[in-house]
Order: sequence, then structure tokens, then C-alpha cells
Amino acid sequence: MLNYQSLRRIVLSMTFLCFVSLPAKALLINKYDLPDVIAADADKPELRLQGAAVRSWYLMVKGYIGALYLEEPTNSAEEIYASDSYQRMAFVMLVSKMSARRIANAFYDSIQLNSPPAEQEAMKDDLEQIFALVDGSMKIGEQAVFEYLPGKGLRVEIAGVEKGIVPARKEVFNLFLRVWIGETPPSKTFKAQILGLAPAT
Repeated sequence: MLNYQSLRRIVLSMTFLCFVSLPAKALLINKYDLPDVIAADADKPELRLQGAAVRSWYLMVKGYIGALYLEEPTNSAEEIYASDSYQRMAFVMLVSKMSARRIANAFYDSIQLNSPPAEQEAMKDDLEQIFALVDGSMKIGEQAVFEYLPGKGLRVEIAGVEKGIVPARKEVFNLFLRVWIGETPPSKTFKAQILGLAPAT
């Protein structure tokens, strides 16, 4: 007859097996699956989806899905800025076709809105190098990535092609983060969804 300790061990073992056998979850937004987890590899640790939101233009046209992945998940913007850990901003295009340069220009305009002029001037050379990598065009469903790699810099990927890594400090990546979670985000709802404070829709 099983005693309490034996029964407890069996229950715990079964619970563990249930969890390890579950497939990775994905967030479904606008018919696109965003993985909850980006698996670790030789170059970077596991990243978890903090939040996602749809960026719309002129209140009607859905431009892209923004997704923020963090090595150290938190819904505090200040903690995200302060953390010198792996962080990834991903964009899934929702329009039929758009030049990567147009995205870069829109991001640069938003950086100007969300960051003090003195900071922008101090990091001007880094920004120019980063935006010089953003070229080509993107189709619906394709993805662009800005990724901070501690000790290495800011990595740019357009439509699955790595464009390069600029040896920039974390403060430079924070300029990009502020576009989504700064004082003047696309909307309050967008910011809350990116930080995981509101469900993605």
C-alpha cells in the first residue's frame, strides 16, 4: 500500500512530466503566431516575450506588430532601461510592401520625440551607423529586428537577413526602446501591451 510520501513523489513526477511535454506557447495576434520563448543558442540566452501590440497609422492602417523579448522579464520601463541584458525588438509587417528606409525614418522621428536633444547629439554617430544598415524592402509577414547584445552592441536584421552589429552602448538601444515605452509612445494602449500590462489585441 502506498504511503503519503510515495504518493506525493508520484504526483510530483506526473506534474513535471506534464509540464515538460507541453509544446511552446505562442501568442496569436492578427493571424500571426509570436513565440512566447526564443530558445537559447551559443550566442545568447533564452528570451521571453514581454508583450506585443499592433502599430496603426492614421488610426486605420495596421502597419506592424511590435514584440518585445527580454532576458530579464519585467513590466517596468525603468528596469528595462537599466538592465544590461539581452533585449530584442521585433516587427512583423502587416502592409503588403514597405521600404526598410521608411521604417528607419519613422523610428528616427520617434526617437527625437522621446529622447532629450543632448542624448541624441551624444549618440548621433551610433544612430547614423545603425540606420545605415536598415535598407531593402519588406513584405507582409516579414520581420525586422533591433537586438541589444551585451558587450557587443546593437544588431540589425531585415527580412531574415542580418545586416550587421554596431558596437553601441545600452544607452543607444534605450533610445529605440523609448519609441515604444517612452513618454510619447504610439499610444498608451500600445505601451501597456508591450510592457505586458494589458493583453494584446
